[in-house]
Amino acid sequence: MPAPARRLLPAQVHLPSGGVARLSDAAARARASSVFGAPAGRGGERASLGRCALDVQVLAGPSVLADARGAPLDPLGLPLTDAHVLRALLASAGVVPEEPGAYTCENCSAPFEVAPSGLLEIGPFTDGELDDPELDRPFDFGVSHPIPALRVGRSVCRAVRLVERTVEEAMPLLRLPDDGVLRVTPSLVVAMGIAALGRERRAPVIADALASAPDEAWAAIVDLYHEARYPARLLAVYRCQGCGARNDLDVPLDRELARAPLRAAGVDGADTNELGEPRPTRPGARARASASSAFPDLDGFEARVRAAAGRIYEARGVRNIDLFIDAGVPACDDGGEPLLGCYTPGTPADALGIAHPPEIRIFYRTFRSEAREDPGFDIDAEIEETIDHEVTHHLHHLAGSDPLDDEEHEQITREELRRVGHAEAVRRARRGALSDVAGFVRATWPAWLIAAVGTALAWCAGGR
Repeated sequence: MPAPARRLLPAQVHLPSGGVARLSDAAARARASSVFGAPAGRGGERASLGRCALDVQVLAGPSVLADARGAPLDPLGLPLTDAHVLRALLASAGVVPEEPGAYTCENCSAPFEVAPSGLLEIGPFTDGELDDPELDRPFDFGVSHPIPALRVGRSVCRAVRLVERTVEEAMPLLRLPDDGVLRVTPSLVVAMGIAALGRERRAPVIADALASAPDEAWAAIVDLYHEARYPARLLAVYRCQGCGARNDLDVPLDRELARAPLRAAGVDGADTNELGEPRPTRPGARARASASSAFPDLDGFEARVRAAAGRIYEARGVRNIDLFIDAGVPACDDGGEPLLGCYTPGTPADALGIAHPPEIRIFYRTFRSEAREDPGFDIDAEIEETIDHEVTHHLHHLAGSDPLDDEEHEQITREELRRVGHAEAVRRARRGALSDVAGFVRATWPAWLIAAVGTALAWCAGGR
């Protein structure tokens, strides 16, 4: 089997800041070979640099990066959002290395490994389709953003404000080696672009506060940092080979900040919150533990589902719809989202005289997962809404047409178009049509050959 074609670095891309950059695939690969091919021995520059800084070195190589007019473009002056898009494109094209990451499917827990940047949809960047109100919404640097409480000096703060940063301004952070150790210093605070924690604006005080911050507060700050520096489009979608679920993965895989706790459990102050109370051992553990303890076990959940179904069946005037509470791996819709519930129409009697009634299936694990992720998840309201939704599918099926199903498929298509880009979707449709034609010709060429020979013989016979 021939090796898959190498993905080239796009010649021109549109950036989140509104600018346009030109890229040279050949120059970038030559520069990457120099940067990443250099020995990483003890004391070597490569060994002491973080991955982000190495990628910037590639972008800074001769003839690698230019502006829309073709003039050399210095990556150090770019906003971090633009630089991270360019880093993602380098990894997506295989210009810079990206080792596969180890993941677990969020739906069925099956392990998988993949290099996520290779799955990045680059169409919106190459075609200039960066106008989606959600995926391309700029981060709001003008307001403070809420975070879990942490102590700053003698006060407790619950908000952080970030400011924009260029690559050069963030370089003290980008240069940090990927050794899993992060020491929060005033220069690191400035590089992160943390302008204020609550009312505190002094970098040394903020650094001290972050160094002793609760894990959940640090994780929230890192999440906000990623939201501010990495556009929402920088994600890869991996469909689980087992259950078909969609798993969203960060692109590029290597990022300058991790949500991991700054200190190990057992270190002084690591196991208490800003008020000196015991705290969770991992980010968000308390909220998830609370939601998990409040979520009913399977028997309790089934009782609530059947009670709700009885009320809804009576109100909607339906009966004889089987109700099944499924505790296994949830089914997914065509977009890869795990379902809360699904409807299966009944079937007439088969050859053995066995008929199957219509069925509504409710997926216990999806409800449990939603409750863990969202402390405000209203279990009973969601149960009723899901059952009522599936009953609507049943009534539409009996009527001979299900506009609700059509609407759901249209929504999945719209979401895919937003992610892939309209121009790229058209290109894929054309390639698919051409592939279908080529496949048809390959499969039927003997018949076409016989027909052609027969036509030629008939023509010759008629000419005698």
